[in-house]
Parts: sequence; structure tokens; C-alpha cells
Amino acid sequence: MQPQNNQLTFRNFSGEQDIPLLLELNLSSCKADGDPEPATLEDFANALANMDRLTLEQGVIIAFANATPIGYSRLGWYSSHPGNRLYYQISFLGEEHRASGFWPVVVAENERRLREIAAGLTPVPERYFQAWASDHQTDWMAVLSSAGYQVVRRFNNMLYQLGDAPTKPLPAGVEIRPVLPEHMRKVWEAQKEMNAGLFENVVEDWLDEKYPAWLAKPENKPHFWQVAWEGDRLAGMAMARLDENENTHGKHGYTEHIYVRPQWRGHGLASALIARSLQVLKAQGATEVELGVDAENESAAFRLYERLGYKTFSVDTWYRKKMAD
Repeated sequence: MQPQNNQLTFRNFSGEQDIPLLLELNLSSCKADGDPEPATLEDFANALANMDRLTLEQGVIIAFANATPIGYSRLGWYSSHPGNRLYYQISFLGEEHRASGFWPVVVAENERRLREIAAGLTPVPERYFQAWASDHQTDWMAVLSSAGYQVVRRFNNMLYQLGDAPTKPLPAGVEIRPVLPEHMRKVWEAQKEMNAGLFENVVEDWLDEKYPAWLAKPENKPHFWQVAWEGDRLAGMAMARLDENENTHGKHGYTEHIYVRPQWRGHGLASALIARSLQVLKAQGATEVELGVDAENESAAFRLYERLGYKTFSVDTWYRKKMAD
């Protein structure tokens, strides 16, 4: 069924009074997708509090059919390197409206608005529309494909079931030290360096003026981090953290931002950092530990994680479509 464009109307987010409606639409959309982990109110609030370079009024769009709210979208933009700009949409459509042909109309409206945003910014050589989908979002994948989006990358979400945490020796010449406040700038610089080489890099997040915001992130848990040093030079790191909310399977941990600088690669440092992270998380009661990795990671990280015992449990797909000049 193909709806006429005039069957849908759109309005921008108008204030906190919209939040219960957005959450209701989000949960309906997640139910239709069979999402095993629908968003909590806290997740939802965090997402709305972290808009990428747009205000809530600019970046959250609610769709209506005959004055009935049917879904909403969140828009934003960022650069993955200095020569491009990626204009993205994240869209949710209520379960009972999936068969009505409304979603392609929503996508087209989002693209129209993103073009208006792009027209007000400094031109760059490469501009793309972008979207993401988890492997259970089959309806959204079909809508993106029909709208001309192409798959550009896949990311594996992997899980380690913590029985006995592995033990791996540190290579000679490096040592792990507790992360102190005076170390934080060097950790930031290493993470910035790591991200510059990643497909999913967000250039705007690593501008110098963003350092205070990074420092204040609540998910930063330096007492869990494993940072290896050779003298005063940071050789590698694994930034572990523990989910404060216990789930039905026990505590859930994360091993993130695993990075070894080039001159220290090939000596087992990454394996040692991950093993120590798993040991620390297990000591805090974690029963499972998650990480995400680019399936095409040039440093063969995906194969390393598989060898250590991590197993893929879901895949996220990245889509892009060139924005016409």
C-alpha cells in the first residue's frame, strides 16, 4: 500500500510533554522488531540528551496519520574524517502502522529536512545520508534498501561468558598501573588516536574543547581500566566498565576502546589487557562481558576476540546513500 504524502503530517519536538508519547512509540516499534532489549526510560532520556549538533526541536520529528501519532525520527550529523559529513536518521514506527506504506514517506521527509540542514553548513567534498539497523530490524532494513541505501559496513556485537577468566602474560618492558587523574589526558589522546583510524570515528567528539565533557562522562570507570605503560609512554589500553543495573543473567560488563599503539603490536599486549579486564570484571560479579567490533577491522581484532572466546550474538549494519549536490 502506497500512501499519498498528504496522508502524513510532521511536527518537531515541542517540549518535555512529548517524552511519554515518544517512549510509547519507541516501545511499540521495538515490539514490532522483536527487540530483545527495548529501551528503558533512562536509555531514552540519555539518547535525547545527546543530540548531535542539533537541538531537540530540530532533531526530533514526530509523524502523524490523520492526527494520530504513528512514529518519530531522530536526526543528526557528524564527520568521520575532515572531508565528509554524514547526515543520519534513526526512525521508529508503531507496530500497527508497519503495513501501511508510511515508512518510506517518513524517510523521504527526514531526507528533505537533512538537506535543509546541510544547506546551512560549510560545503564538504563528500556528503551522505546514513542509517543503522540491528539484525532484528528487518522492516527497517527493507525500507532503507527500497530508498536506495546501500550496506557499507557491519559490526559484530560479541559476548564472553565468564566462567574462568583467562590469564595472559604481559610482554616484557611494559607494566599496568592504576589510572590516576594525571593520566587521563594521555588516555584521551590515545583514544583520539585510535578513533582517527576507525570507520565509526566522530571527528567532532575529539576536538580539544570536548576533553572536559569526555572527562565527565559517567561511564568512565578508571578503576576498571587496564592501561599499559613503557616508562611514561602509554603503550595500550582496554577500558572496561560494569553495567550498574543487574539483569536476569547477572552483572553485565563491557570491554571497550581496546587499543595497542603500533610499535607495541604483535607481542600479545592486547590479549593481556583483555584478560586482565575480564579478571577485574569477574571479581566485581560480572557473568558476561560484551564488546563491539568492526567485522572488517584492519588490525584483525575480530579474529583476536574470537580466539579469546568472545562469540557474536548480533550484528549491526550501517547504510549510506550519497546526498545529491
